[in-house]
Amino acid sequence: MKQRRIFLALLALAILAFALRVWYSRVNGLLPQFSNADDGDYYQRALRFVVTGHYVDDSWLIRPPLHVWFFAACLKLALLLGRPITYGVQIIQYAQAGLGAALVPISYSTVTRLVRNKWAGLLFALFWTIWFPFIDLSTTLFSEPLYLFLFTVHLLLLLRYDDTHRLRDIGAAGLALGLTALTRSPALYALVFAVPWLWHKELRRDHAAGSQQRRFRLGWSGWQRVLRPFAILAMTTLLIVLPWTARNWLTYHRFIPVDTLGPINLWLDLGDASERTPKIEQLRRLSQADRQAYATAQALAILAHDPLRPVRPMWSTFQAVVKAQFIEDFFVKRSAYNRALRPVVPLGLLGDLLWLVWMVSGLVGLLHPATDRPFKWVMSSWLLYSVATVLIFHVEPRYLLTIWLLLAMYGSWTLAQGADIVRMLRPHAIRALLVTGVAGAFLLLFVTYRNYPALLLQGLQREQAFGRGKAAFHSNNYPAAEAAFRMALATDPTYIDTKVALAAVLGAEGRPTDGAALLNAHASQQSELMLGALLRAAGDVDQAAPLLEEGERLVNLDVQQWAQTELRPEPRNVVTLGTNLDLGYIRGFALGEQVNDHSLRWLEGEGDITLPLPAPLAVGSVVVLEVAAPIPLNGPVQVQINDGVRLNIQPQAQWRSFVLPVPLEAAGQTSLRLHLRAPAFTPMKRDPASNDPRSLSVMVHQVAVTQ
Repeated sequence: MKQRRIFLALLALAILAFALRVWYSRVNGLLPQFSNADDGDYYQRALRFVVTGHYVDDSWLIRPPLHVWFFAACLKLALLLGRPITYGVQIIQYAQAGLGAALVPISYSTVTRLVRNKWAGLLFALFWTIWFPFIDLSTTLFSEPLYLFLFTVHLLLLLRYDDTHRLRDIGAAGLALGLTALTRSPALYALVFAVPWLWHKELRRDHAAGSQQRRFRLGWSGWQRVLRPFAILAMTTLLIVLPWTARNWLTYHRFIPVDTLGPINLWLDLGDASERTPKIEQLRRLSQADRQAYATAQALAILAHDPLRPVRPMWSTFQAVVKAQFIEDFFVKRSAYNRALRPVVPLGLLGDLLWLVWMVSGLVGLLHPATDRPFKWVMSSWLLYSVATVLIFHVEPRYLLTIWLLLAMYGSWTLAQGADIVRMLRPHAIRALLVTGVAGAFLLLFVTYRNYPALLLQGLQREQAFGRGKAAFHSNNYPAAEAAFRMALATDPTYIDTKVALAAVLGAEGRPTDGAALLNAHASQQSELMLGALLRAAGDVDQAAPLLEEGERLVNLDVQQWAQTELRPEPRNVVTLGTNLDLGYIRGFALGEQVNDHSLRWLEGEGDITLPLPAPLAVGSVVVLEVAAPIPLNGPVQVQINDGVRLNIQPQAQWRSFVLPVPLEAAGQTSLRLHLRAPAFTPMKRDPASNDPRSLSVMVHQVAVTQ
């Protein structure tokens, strides 16, 4: 295949990879600044590092730092560009999309060197480009996007050394490995995995040169050729890792090479899921320096009493590994849980099909004698280790990505060979049986795990009705929306998102009590928020307020934006902010607070307050805006009413009500939109002792419309 055509194909795939990842980051509503999971912790610590210059470990364990530094660099860039700090999240997503695009040629080179087939390299680059889990990953603030990038670069550099024997290649592989370990510490096991590869490599070299050594023994010169590259690999890896180890020693006076995740997660996962939170609270009561030793002692005590504890759930865990992940997430789970899966159904279903084809092919390629070479020690060791850790620890889809990445490399080789794969197996009867048995067992596990055809049929019928309901709802055709959602609910009675959507329609039709009867507050975050909004509409503010408060604090999406899109709040002339009853009317504000006798929300630089009105605006109507600015602003607050002329006000430290005229052209309109913009500050930046990373400007207590 001509190099020019390869170059153009890789360029096209890189552009497509970047475009798909950027597009999905735009439609995906997950935002880490609203998350209480790992991504929320990474965002908060990266933001603190940017604002204060101080790196702070997680509140209950020590995590690898490199991805947090990467996120911090992106947030810093947002500040340098004069944009709000939250714009840094978009920069992170664009940067990770860039890593995804860069991995197209890197993955091509990796697979081409691994199996010495350019078509296989192109097929793997295609898989990397369009497989949905890899696209989805780039929109998150987890460690995996940076980890998989560095891990693949490490593999490529090892393969370059395998082909060239240039020591600078294995030295560069060590530097890449050190960076990979600062993203996920198990990468350090690569030093162990390199030993059988280097040994086997030199053993074959001796035999090829006609050495008379025994079959599995190396001469002294052979061991020198093993130890020399291994020493360079280890030294360059430690060159990156040891400064962080020294930092941990100086900070905690404990030997912690990278993190404390391993012992702590082992202890957590040896117990029941219900024990996880109490165990974390036990750790929080200890000093950071003592937590690893405590968790290790607890885990050893459990294993001493019950050595088979990690083994018992392995079979059920293994069954859960071999599954169509997108179908599981969208058609089996009771909710999408705020993930934007509906816009990517075709891409997700294609991804599940690609996964099945590439993984079965990957097992064939991994076990096929034609792919045998010493480097298979490295690949096989990583696969075995990754599978073992998934079986011992809890399974999350992102923990499986290393397995699928490595198998897909061999799967690309199998697909590139086509029908020749059978012909190449005929001289190897035992291998043929092994390949057939393992691939057949994988397929058997897959088809017996769930009845996927029936699930797909039911799920697609549900989605057709759901889509009609959403279109009707956003067109304010509530009877049609209700009928469609009831049809979707009849198809899949357990799907929470349909119940939430139907409840929203009933609320819009003036039947909030009927809508609330459909919902369980603990079913999902959106269910909790919708139930609170419907109880508010029904007048039960005592039950509504805590539901709305908890829902806004716990979800990992922009709740205020979601509420403005999905709720039809009751008409009113007055909204008081900070009472937890203002969702659906506001966007761009921090969580509610109470200061003395005033409830309030801080404006986060720019936001809106939208009131559906009981009666149309009249000529001469005014807006009364009660605000305060306890921190002096670097400019006025700009106020715009219903797209009218911007007005400037200058709030002071004390509460003050500003009376603003409604534009004449707004007379007769049935809603009022107040757009606010003000200079912002970050409490962390003003006070290093603060742990508040928000971008704040002015406090708002109340907005009222009077005729």
